[in-house]
Amino acid sequence: MVQTERQSREFLRMIKWFLVNLWFKIYLNLIGAIYIVKEQILSRPRSLPPYSSQTGRTIVITGGGRGIGEKAVKKLVRLGARVIMGCRSPDLVKKKFDETFNEESVVGSVEVYHLDLMSLASVRSFAQTVISLDCPVHVLINNAGIMFGDRKETEDGFESQLATNYLGHFLLSHLLLPVMERTGQTDTPARIVNVSSCAHYWGAWMDFNDMNLRNLYSPEKAYGNSKAAQIMFTSQLDTMLKSGQAPVKVLSLHPGVVYTDLYTNVSWVKIFTLIAKLLMKTAEQGGDTLVHAALDPDLVEQGKLDHPKVFLENCRLVRSSSFTSSVENQVRLWLLTCSMLGIKQFGKY
Repeated sequence: MVQTERQSREFLRMIKWFLVNLWFKIYLNLIGAIYIVKEQILSRPRSLPPYSSQTGRTIVITGGGRGIGEKAVKKLVRLGARVIMGCRSPDLVKKKFDETFNEESVVGSVEVYHLDLMSLASVRSFAQTVISLDCPVHVLINNAGIMFGDRKETEDGFESQLATNYLGHFLLSHLLLPVMERTGQTDTPARIVNVSSCAHYWGAWMDFNDMNLRNLYSPEKAYGNSKAAQIMFTSQLDTMLKSGQAPVKVLSLHPGVVYTDLYTNVSWVKIFTLIAKLLMKTAEQGGDTLVHAALDPDLVEQGKLDHPKVFLENCRLVRSSSFTSSVENQVRLWLLTCSMLGIKQFGKY
């Protein structure tokens, strides 16, 4: 009798897991289709304006060795910025950029250091490396990310997508904020840019009591949670910095439905590669959204510093989902995250 009940519970659990995963896969493709239409038909990608020289400015970016981050780094360096990168394979990435700029006369520079966002110890080490350089930090672009795949836990016990896309960046922002507050000025504040996604809509089913999805894992739900968390973190931190009159602006963005190797775990993209390339944004176009958020002066004009919207799509300020826009949800996630990471006061340590 006991064994029969156990088998019944296991069967029901499997049915629930199947339905949840099916729902998120359907929702994934629906949201993706809507955004492809928006980005390629209703609101075409904008070309970047000719930004002024960034000589003397320092920009820190996570990832950047490939995809939209790589395209953004190239443009930032060509504009004269000193770009400090954090990635898992610094030697390979440094070699790639050395080869890229070998035959170019560029004013900017690239420095690459080790960073594994799945390890809080690595995040702390990278932050300390940046701080020890004793240089200003004008922009922090939290760009690195992973998408989908089987459930894994990090050495710190966190679900891997949540750790890489959100928790590691939350901690890094906390550690670098004092430097950025010293760098920013009232009329030209420093910036923190969080690279989120239209996938934040999937975060509406976020379970604050099971952030690591130990009870019921879905790759799409995990990704959506991490991207929703980035937006809520952005809004809450920006509000806090405004209230303290700190010269730092925080923005988040959806870079577009971009064809990059992040989609290696998406079946239809692998099968219909040519169609996907035709429908989706290029990495170059996606990279432009990062450069825009990092540099565009209109986003931090004095009159717009109090703008309630901090989320960008196609380089335009828009409203994010109702779930991520909820102040109650933002505060709840903020307190939970600080507890998970052992942060007593953000930006103070």
